[in-house]
Amino acid sequence: MNDYELIPGEPTATMFQSLEQIRRQTLQRCTATVGQSDRQLLFGMTTALELQGVPVPSHCNLDTAALHVTVRTRSGRPHIRPLKSVPVIVHIWSHCTPQSLIHISNGVHALHVFHVWAQLSPYLSTEDLVVLGDSILAMLVRNGAPDADKLYLELQRFIKEMPPFRGKSICRQAMTLVRPNVWSPAESSLRLGVQRHGIPDGRCNVVVPGITFRSGAAISLDIAWAEFKVGVEYDGDHHRTDKVQWRRDNEKRERLRAHGWILIIVTAQNLIDEMSIAELALRIARRLAERGATIEFEVIAISLEELARKHGYRYDRRR
Repeated sequence: MNDYELIPGEPTATMFQSLEQIRRQTLQRCTATVGQSDRQLLFGMTTALELQGVPVPSHCNLDTAALHVTVRTRSGRPHIRPLKSVPVIVHIWSHCTPQSLIHISNGVHALHVFHVWAQLSPYLSTEDLVVLGDSILAMLVRNGAPDADKLYLELQRFIKEMPPFRGKSICRQAMTLVRPNVWSPAESSLRLGVQRHGIPDGRCNVVVPGITFRSGAAISLDIAWAEFKVGVEYDGDHHRTDKVQWRRDNEKRERLRAHGWILIIVTAQNLIDEMSIAELALRIARRLAERGATIEFEVIAISLEELARKHGYRYDRRR
């Protein structure tokens, strides 16, 4: 253990603004659709994510342009008078309870994000399901949940205690790879990509004790292996185009390096393909090894399923 404190990070302004714009647009469409229904509607799947400010997975075997409505039984299907350019798809999810219903606004209700994670599991790859799990935990912390580690355990318990559903085995597998305190899908893809090459788990979004900005504000790292003083920072485009952010990054990195930290800066270009990720992972492995870490490097990336097994999951199709 170490003295490195976990703190909630913030998505970039661009990402946050985009999520809020999507939320407002989806809420408007949902409100109009509720007015055309003969009963209360419960929005699920990707619609529920948009209504609750969670990034929709980049690859999803659903029509993400449609509104998705959830009912418990076939007999509960609503009659909705069609609106031009607002397709509605109804899904049966028998696990709905009063506690799983989240009031959004103006008669619009969404399925709780834990249920949505389970509900979407048959439509996502393992990687997208893990990234979504990270994003869900981040959203809940961003909206006031006090303890990210506790939230992780709650999601884990929720999946374990759920009655059988299509995709439960994949959820149990993905849970071994979901992590709290990961604040963007890009950070999720980064950590999964290098772990597939044997890089050990780092702590995500940690405050470094004893080092602050000139203003006294805490300094944090996207991923850190604190015992080796090695850290990774993901730089989105705003780190390059925003002068204030650029100066802040420079100050942070100068102060960390002055205290003996090795920093590896990552951009989207480092994650563009398998070769780029492998080269990045090798850079991280070399830096960790220089500080005394033992790395079992995988020249060819292992699958996420194999990575999950290394984390203790044993796949059983009967679950």
